[in-house]
Amino acid sequence: MAQEKLHPELERRLRLLEEPQNQGQDYDGLAWLALIGLGIVLPVIALLIGR
Repeated sequence: MAQEKLHPELERRLRLLEEPQNQGQDYDGLAWLALIGLGIVLPVIALLIGR
């Protein structure tokens, strides 16, 4: 596969995103609770109610 050169602005943005200080923070306890609640518990309840 031929290597293509990226647009300079795209390369600059990608370099910024790859820096560790621009990666964002890990999830805190409340975020995990929301993810588990909305992604697992709520669908299970909906399936049980929908019988």
